[in-house]
Amino acid sequence: MGSAEGRGNGWRHHGRESLSGAAQVLDRVTGSPWTSGISMIVVAGLLIIGLVVRFEPWWQAVVHSTGALVSLLVLFSIQHTNNRRTQAVLLKLDELIQATHGADNKVIAAEDRDLHDQEHLHRRQRDLHETADDPSAP
Repeated sequence: MGSAEGRGNGWRHHGRESLSGAAQVLDRVTGSPWTSGISMIVVAGLLIIGLVVRFEPWWQAVVHSTGALVSLLVLFSIQHTNNRRTQAVLLKLDELIQATHGADNKVIAAEDRDLHDQEHLHRRQRDLHETADDPSAP
């Protein structure tokens, strides 16, 4: 591997970790009660300013643009946090499956398989459980 390629991967990894860290901070900040209180004060302030300037078009443009940008930022923050937590839960579940005697290791990382394979695994698991629950089954 060339040195330029190695540097590119290092910068990419560092950039990804920095963005992830920023998203985690944003998640903690946006979820705090202080942020809710500050948001209510900002909204009240914007309404008062709107009343004073008689809701002129420039005011409406500022409010709409700011609202759209904040919503987009929070949307990506929520999605990032949800993805991180889902990955952590899936990793823990895979570890439990591996550690459990008699568990079917074929279901490990089922979320990474295509839909047809997932449906096949689901049918197989359902059939196994129905057979195990049926007292007349051999």
